[in-house]
Amino acid sequence: MSLILFELIWSGIATLMSILPSLSFRKTLRFCLFAFWMAGNFTAATAQPRIPVAIDSLLQQAIIATVNQDYDRALVKVDTVIARDPEQPIGYLFRAATLQSRMLDYENDADEEEFLRSLKNCRQLSEKTLHKNPGDVYAHFWLGSAYGYESFYVGKKRKYLEAVHTAWKTIQHLETAIQLEPEMYDAYLGIGTYKYYRSKLKLLFWGDERAEGLAMVRQAVAHGKYSQYAAVNGLAWMLLDENLPGEAFALTDSILQQFPRSRFFLWAKAESAARLENYEQARACYQQIMSSLLAEHKLSPYLNAVCRSKMARLALQESRPSEACAQLDLIDEQNLPRETQGREMSKKIAQLRKSCLEATAAASNSRHGGQ
Repeated sequence: MSLILFELIWSGIATLMSILPSLSFRKTLRFCLFAFWMAGNFTAATAQPRIPVAIDSLLQQAIIATVNQDYDRALVKVDTVIARDPEQPIGYLFRAATLQSRMLDYENDADEEEFLRSLKNCRQLSEKTLHKNPGDVYAHFWLGSAYGYESFYVGKKRKYLEAVHTAWKTIQHLETAIQLEPEMYDAYLGIGTYKYYRSKLKLLFWGDERAEGLAMVRQAVAHGKYSQYAAVNGLAWMLLDENLPGEAFALTDSILQQFPRSRFFLWAKAESAARLENYEQARACYQQIMSSLLAEHKLSPYLNAVCRSKMARLALQESRPSEACAQLDLIDEQNLPRETQGREMSKKIAQLRKSCLEATAAASNSRHGGQ
């Protein structure tokens, strides 16, 4: 395969996995969190030492705190891991994961510098280990995970060529880790996500690996130790993509019993409920998302617009155009981001306003026609 063809193919993948997430916060979560909390869950059969119990406990606490949007607490736990062993990559990887989750949740780049610095530290320490021992399964896993975060981040910035090269490194290292330790289920999440969405391109020289990708993500849900919650979120969006909203709803509703205030799962539950025509429950999810962000003083004009536009669409589907118009009137369009993200939202709002006017006119004509 020529280098030019290779780049064209990977540009397509980067477009799919980097442009689509920027269309809304919901889609960002769908494609982005494919690598969150990726750390090792290795069986006793591996020749590598297990993560010490004390470190594992801190990481688990960081994960729970992040799922609950308690990012400061999560960072305290991760920084404790780093302080105990600053020469190990794992603490820096989890720090980057926490910072990225916070940026995605709030739709801002406030932690960008610290996020990139943490990834750099993780990469350098992993590469140092691999230079001494090329067969170190942990180092391949940490390094592949770090490249995964970086690939998505630069892709979201529309630096597609850079995202393509980095994504390739991600898959290389994660697949190497699985070859070295087949029961490293946390790594299944990244590879499974890649296989599934790559197959969506439907290029002739690639087979359809959607089923295999889904199966790998299901394995991460069932057996992953650090990636389980990210896998649940990723699987929910895949199920929606497969037109299985009932299963997606059941999955997210179940995990929300454990984390009732987690916005990471509320987005997918809302979409699932909407597709099941359970509009009231979908609306309740969006209202909960807005209320929680407002309480944290993080309800930006963009996130407000995402929720309001979705609730407007729900109202239109219920044939309630006046309510849809009311939701749109609560959007502060003047303060939406000026970049592509904001422009796309403005177009969506304009389309919804047009639909509102058309539905209102149709309802009026129907009333007059019946008189």
